[in-house]
Amino acid sequence: MRKTNINDYMDEVERVGTESAPAVAVRTVGRFFSGLFRVIISILCIALIAGVVVGTPIVMYVIDISNEPTGIDLRARKLNLTSNIYVYNEDGDAVKYQQLYSSENRVWVDYKDIPKQMRNAMIAIEDKRFREHKGVDWVRTSGAIISLATGSDSYGGSTLTQQLIKNITKDNEVSINRKLREVFRALKLEKEYTKDEILEAYLNIVNFGGNTGGVQAAANMYFGKNIQDCSVAECAAIAGITQNPSLYNPFYYPEYNKERRETVLQAMFEQEMISRAEYAEALEESEKMKFVTDESESDEEEYNPDEEEDDISNVQNWYIDAMLRQIQEDIAEAYNVGIDVAEERLYTEGLNIYCAMDLDMQEYAEKYFTSLETPYDEKLEIGYTMTALDGRIIATVGSRNQKTANLLYDRANVAALQPGSTIKPIGAYPLTIENKYYNFSSTIADQPIEEWDYTGGYWKPGPNNWYGYYNTEELTICDAIEWSSNAAAARALQLVGVENSYSFVTGKLGFTHLSEQDSKNLAGLSIGGLNGGVTATEMAAAYSIYGNGGRYYKPYTYYYVTDQNGNVVLDNRDNIPMQALSTETAYIMNRLLNYNVNNSYHTRAGSTRVSGWDTIGKTGTTDNTKDSWFCGLSPICAAALWTGYDTPTVINAPNYAVDCWQDLMEYYLSDKEVVQYEPAEGVTSIRFCKTSGLLATEKCESTGWGYYTTDNIPKYCNDECLKNKDTDTDTETESDSSEESDDTTSSSDENSDSSESSESSEGDASSEPVESEPEWWESQFGTP
Repeated sequence: MRKTNINDYMDEVERVGTESAPAVAVRTVGRFFSGLFRVIISILCIALIAGVVVGTPIVMYVIDISNEPTGIDLRARKLNLTSNIYVYNEDGDAVKYQQLYSSENRVWVDYKDIPKQMRNAMIAIEDKRFREHKGVDWVRTSGAIISLATGSDSYGGSTLTQQLIKNITKDNEVSINRKLREVFRALKLEKEYTKDEILEAYLNIVNFGGNTGGVQAAANMYFGKNIQDCSVAECAAIAGITQNPSLYNPFYYPEYNKERRETVLQAMFEQEMISRAEYAEALEESEKMKFVTDESESDEEEYNPDEEEDDISNVQNWYIDAMLRQIQEDIAEAYNVGIDVAEERLYTEGLNIYCAMDLDMQEYAEKYFTSLETPYDEKLEIGYTMTALDGRIIATVGSRNQKTANLLYDRANVAALQPGSTIKPIGAYPLTIENKYYNFSSTIADQPIEEWDYTGGYWKPGPNNWYGYYNTEELTICDAIEWSSNAAAARALQLVGVENSYSFVTGKLGFTHLSEQDSKNLAGLSIGGLNGGVTATEMAAAYSIYGNGGRYYKPYTYYYVTDQNGNVVLDNRDNIPMQALSTETAYIMNRLLNYNVNNSYHTRAGSTRVSGWDTIGKTGTTDNTKDSWFCGLSPICAAALWTGYDTPTVINAPNYAVDCWQDLMEYYLSDKEVVQYEPAEGVTSIRFCKTSGLLATEKCESTGWGYYTTDNIPKYCNDECLKNKDTDTDTETESDSSEESDDTTSSSDENSDSSESSESSEGDASSEPVESEPEWWESQFGTP
C-alpha cells in the first residue's frame, strides 16, 4: 500500500485550493450521480436475484401444469366403450373375468344429427369466437384471471372448449391454479381434436338441468321429442340452460328460461345465424312455448341403480369393489381429476384392467365367512385382507354376510377400526429396536406411568393391564409382547416419542386414517386407543415389513391398466418399496413375533400355528372386547383379520379372529412349497437368560434364542437370575381395584380404565403353552 507523507498531503491541499468553483461543483455532482448509479445497479441486481429466486418455482410450476396430460378421450366417451377385467389363471395367462359398462342416462348424438340451429345457439350465447380461437379466448381469459386475482369471479372467460374440460374433469375450484390448468388443457385439446368433435362432445356431455346430460336427453325431457325435431326457439331454450341449470330449468323457473332463451335468439340474430324473419318467428313461438309438464310423460326412462343390484348375478365380489375404488383414486391422482370423473372414465373408455386377485383364495375366503357359524354372535362382522409380501392383495373380504350389491360398506378397506394390541408391534416396539434403546431381550418395567390420564383436576396412573395387575419384576421385551402388557408398551412408546411413532406409521407404513390427536396421544399407538383408526389392509401391509426385510409396499389390487389402444395408463408392476425399518430391526421384530406365537401362555396366539410353517403375529382386543384381531404373517404372505360390530358392543366369541385367521392361512399355504424367512446378515442368534434378559450362562435355568445386532448385544448374565431364585417372580401389584389375578381369563371389562375405551385388552389363553427350554428349541429348530 502506498504511504502518504506530509508533503503529498500539502500538495493536494494546494491543488484543490487553486480549482474554480464550477469545477468543484462538477466534481461533486459527478460523485453524486456515480453513487446513485451504483445504488440503482445494486437495487436492480437484488431485484433480479429475488425475481429469479421467486420466479423460478413459479415458472417451473407453470411448466409442470403445461406438461400435464389432459386425461380426456372424447372418442372413447362417444363410443361409450366397455372396460374389461382380466385375472391370471394357474398357467399365468390373463383371462377375461368381468366387464364394466356405463348405465348413465345419456344418449350420444353424432355431430351430423345435431341440428345446425342447436349448434349455432350454443356458439352464439357461450362462445361467439369459437371457430376462430385455438381453445382459449385470450381477451376474456385475461379478464377472468384479473377478476380472480382481485377476489371477484364475476367475469366468465371460458370458451366452449374450456367449459367442456370443466364438465369432464368436474374441477370447480375457483382459483388461478384451476384457470391455468384449464387453459393448457384447452390448448392441448384443440390440437388433438377438430372443432366439430369438440362441439359434438360439448353438446352431448354438458348438464342441461334435471340430471340430464346432453341435448338429446334435454330435448326428450323438456319437449318430449328428439333433438333433430326441435325448432330454433326450442334449441335456444335448451342452449340457455347451461349457464345456470337450476335457475334456467323451465320446469321450475319458466319465466327465467323465457328471458334467457330470448337473449340467445337475439345473439343468434345479431351474429347473423338466423334471418330477421326466423328471429321474429322464434320470438313468437317463445311467447307460447310449452314444455312437458310431467317428467314422466317423456320417452326417456329414468335409470334405477338398484335394479341391477337386486340381481345377485350382477354382484361383483369384495376384491373387485376394492380394486375399482383404488383405480378411481389412481386415475384421479394421475390425471388431476375428481373421483366422479375417474369413475366415468373407468366405465366408458374401454380400459383393460389386469387384476392381481388370487381367484381361488378370494372365492374360498368369501365362501368361508358366509357359511361359517359363529356361536352366540350370528351378526358378528369381519374385515379381512391377505397380502403378498410385495404389496399385492391376494384376497379381501368386507363382510361375513352374502354380498347383495356392489360397492357396499367395506370393513376391510374402508372402515377405520380400533386395532387393540395389534398396534404394539407396529407403534410401540420397532423404533425402540431401531434406535438401539432396547434389544431382543432388554427388560422393561411392567408398571404404570404416573401421569397417564388427567381427569378431575389431577393425574391418574395407567394404563391398566388386561390381566388385572402389574408384575413387580421387569419383563423382557419378548415377554412383554407375549404378555401383551399395556404398561410396558406405553413405556416403550414414551421412550421413542409419540410424534416419532406417528411419523413412522403415517410416513412409512401408509396409515391414512389417523387424526392429528393421535400424534400426541400416548395411548393410541401404544395400546390401541386411537382417535382415528386403521383398516385391515393397512395392518396387513404394515405386518408385511417383518417378512421382507423392513420394506413397505403400498398394497395394490391390479398389476396394470391399459387404454383401448393398449397404452399403459396405470402400472403397479414396478411397485417401488420404502425402506421403513432396517433389515436387522425387521428380522428382530420377526423373531419377537415368532416368540409370541410359540410361547403363548397369556393369549391365544399359539392357535395360529400352521403345521410346517413359521407363522408369526399378534392378537389384539379392545376394551370390553368390542374388537378382536389377529395380524400376522408367514414367509410368503401376511394377513389381518378384524371381528366386531358396526356399532361396537361386547363380542361373545372373542376367539373367532384367531381361529379364522389360522383356517384361512392354512388353506392358502396348503399347496405351497415351504420356505423360511430370510435372516438378516447383521443379526446374530445367541441364547439369553429369560429371567434377566442377559446372555445365558450354564447357570441360567430358563433360556431361549435371542437375536441381536453386533452393536447391541447384552452382557452375560452374572447370576442375576439366581438372586431372586427364592422370590416368586409372579409377584403382583394391583392395576385397579378389582384385584383380578387370573391372568388367563381376566376380562377387560373389569380391568381397563373406562376412559380408555379403545385400549388393548387380551384374554383367554386356552391353548396349551409351548415349552421353550433349550432342549425344546434345539429339537424343534436346531441352532438358528
